[in-house]
Amino acid sequence: MAYLKSNDLFGKLSPERLYEHVPRPLLIADHLMTPDNIGAMIRLADNIGALEVCFLGNEDDHRLSKIRRAAASSRDNIRWYFSEETHLRNIVGQGKAIVAIETSDNATCIYDTPLPQNVAFIVGSESQGLSEDLLAQCDKVVYIPVPGPTRSLNVSHAAAVALFEWQRQMLAK
Repeated sequence: MAYLKSNDLFGKLSPERLYEHVPRPLLIADHLMTPDNIGAMIRLADNIGALEVCFLGNEDDHRLSKIRRAAASSRDNIRWYFSEETHLRNIVGQGKAIVAIETSDNATCIYDTPLPQNVAFIVGSESQGLSEDLLAQCDKVVYIPVPGPTRSLNVSHAAAVALFEWQRQMLAK
């Protein structure tokens, strides 16, 4: 068994064909604090083929050079922006379901929850999670079960789990 470069493997498999039948997801992150997490979210959105990434908060609060470095080549492959908008429907538009990745009293396990085809995922900040106001604007709230002693995931890791679970579900249809 020999190593195969990812571009060669995925060039043969063409996983982007998923988007011939399913709308591209949107990713929203609420007031992330670290440039590394912002860059990781941009890279992740590029990896999954997302429509765009919206970061709630003020762009002036961040060092763009660090974000660009963390995002690497993905920074130019996908639209990403900061917004002070607080009404998620104004960002997402009509037709997309808004799914929060969060621990809350009404959350369901992501692996037991059918995820919508036309979706916008939202994650909260590293320390505060999503506010009650943003949670109330979501159509679904899902959690990721964490069996280890550290019971919280890095925000970009949580988004990765959710996006690739969404992809798995869409491919199974």
